[in-house]
Amino acid sequence: MSVTVVSGGFADLADRWSELCRATGAMPFSTPQFGEAWWSVFGESTEAELELLGLENGTGDLVALAPLKRGGAHWSFAGDHEVSDYLGPVAKAGREPQLVSAVLDRLESAGARSAEFRGIEPGSDWVQAFVAAAERGWTVDVAEEAVCPTIKLRGGWDDYLASLRARDRREVRRKLRPLRQLRGAVSFEAVETPAGVQQRMPEFIDMMAESRGDKAVFLTDEMRVFFERLSTSLSEAGWLRLYVMSVSGEAAAMVLCFVARNQLLLYNSGYAPKFRDLSAGLASKVLCIRDAVERGMSSVNFLRGDEPYKYELGGNDAVVRLLRLRREGAA
Repeated sequence: MSVTVVSGGFADLADRWSELCRATGAMPFSTPQFGEAWWSVFGESTEAELELLGLENGTGDLVALAPLKRGGAHWSFAGDHEVSDYLGPVAKAGREPQLVSAVLDRLESAGARSAEFRGIEPGSDWVQAFVAAAERGWTVDVAEEAVCPTIKLRGGWDDYLASLRARDRREVRRKLRPLRQLRGAVSFEAVETPAGVQQRMPEFIDMMAESRGDKAVFLTDEMRVFFERLSTSLSEAGWLRLYVMSVSGEAAAMVLCFVARNQLLLYNSGYAPKFRDLSAGLASKVLCIRDAVERGMSSVNFLRGDEPYKYELGGNDAVVRLLRLRREGAA
């Protein structure tokens, strides 16, 4: 089937882009909501140009889209791996080669000799599609960029516990014991409405900063604005869930999650230091897992990072890839 290459800004493509993401089960990082939140805050400071390159079929439906960023001679996927655990295009099944061809056409027309595409999602067809670009004079190097430890959920809560190593199972039970001893004083809720998320986000951001020194440094004024805009747009689109663990009515820990493909993605978290003795940070993540189990979700994705707790809670590595493209004959 023939396709037409189209380009434009967020306002031009957002509606059809959103429809494409829903139809393909794309991750939230690939949505116009995520992309626009990032670009609106950080776009000018990157000193780069944004190019949204899409393919539409004969009826005007968008069947593939690649958000590209051009900084001088450097090309990459739009976004930043510091806040986007995955980056890259979205396409209906079988359209990947056509989109890659369109991307390479654009690079070649701009005289680009190299590109770096980070954040290729585990199990996607993009690596294979780009490797095939060697046939038209490009060298493609594939490297491991990061890992996203993921738990595959099967059965109920007892099945999850049984899947853990004995010492990890004991540790999970030990972390939950103080919460059980508090009985009715502990509550755990999932905030999903846009109004509810907007109301709790300032508290969540402050809690992130209080819980760890590196997060306080990370949360610049710009980053705070990004989190607020992102949470608003993703909650309106139904991609976001904010978990709140409270003790005697006071928020003790919060976990910001995304929901896609029947998976729970743990994006960021924080806890109130006064509840450190309750291991509030880790306990809240265990409660997120239990909620995912009770909802019948297929997996819990801890996203980027190899922190020990992710493996202690049952995570297994899924590899995020990095592609470096170099055109033959480049100096």
